[in-house]
Amino acid sequence: MTLKAGWRPYLTPLILALAAWVYGPAVFTAVLSLLKWNLTTPPSGFVGLDNYVGLFRHPEFARAVGQTTLSALALLPFATIVPLVLAVMLWQRPGRASAVYRALLFLPVVVAPVAVATAWRFLLNPLQGLANRILEVLGVAPVNWLGNPATALLVLVGITSAKVVAFNLILYTASLSGIDRGLVAAAQLEGATRWEISRFIVAPHVARTTVVLALLSVVLAGQWTFTSVSVLTQGGPDGVTDSVYYRIYALGFQFFDTGSASAAGVLVLLAFGVLAAAWTAVRRSRRATR
Repeated sequence: MTLKAGWRPYLTPLILALAAWVYGPAVFTAVLSLLKWNLTTPPSGFVGLDNYVGLFRHPEFARAVGQTTLSALALLPFATIVPLVLAVMLWQRPGRASAVYRALLFLPVVVAPVAVATAWRFLLNPLQGLANRILEVLGVAPVNWLGNPATALLVLVGITSAKVVAFNLILYTASLSGIDRGLVAAAQLEGATRWEISRFIVAPHVARTTVVLALLSVVLAGQWTFTSVSVLTQGGPDGVTDSVYYRIYALGFQFFDTGSASAAGVLVLLAFGVLAAAWTAVRRSRRATR
């Protein structure tokens, strides 16, 4: 029995699960994007690319794409820089206390996103919320955190950043565990400072992890903020907190325009495919020049 044949019993369940839960729905979505369907009656007919053309003519979809891009850029430091700094600080001080701090920092990942968003809705209430109560004590005028276009997106990014930092902290911790501490001890004996160790030993080791997390931040920013947008703002005020994922949800389950929602999903999938292909091409070119 060859190695390839020996792996078939183990790979078959995974392939079937991917076909049932990933590739099958993706193909079904692509088919729906070519039909006119209001979700309550059978599809009324083939409309070709009309759903796609309608999306490009829809100003709200273009605005959602722009706001999703802004959210991704705003979350980028919380996906890379902040968790890396925290992970390095904990890695430099191994022990029981470091494990406790790591567990505490991981709590935002465990708590249900809807519960977190609901709690923030009460905390940021413009009339009775704790945030404005604190500002009142400090002599500052109350702020309509979620109703002001100048602050709404920043608030959502801040709420989402806690989960992003917590999850990526664990990934950076796993990456740092591969560094030989004997190499670090030897560098310290040679007089290397913490900055030099971080720059010449730690940074090269976590470079690939940082690039991957940066790409994931761009790809998943809309998903990370979806719950907060759905519970707190519904895309408002004035569309500043809208996102592609919430726009797909609104098209499909609020306006019952399933064809347009499916077309938007296909466009998002194609955009991510182009991004993945570009990243693969860059990696291959770098390997070829080495």
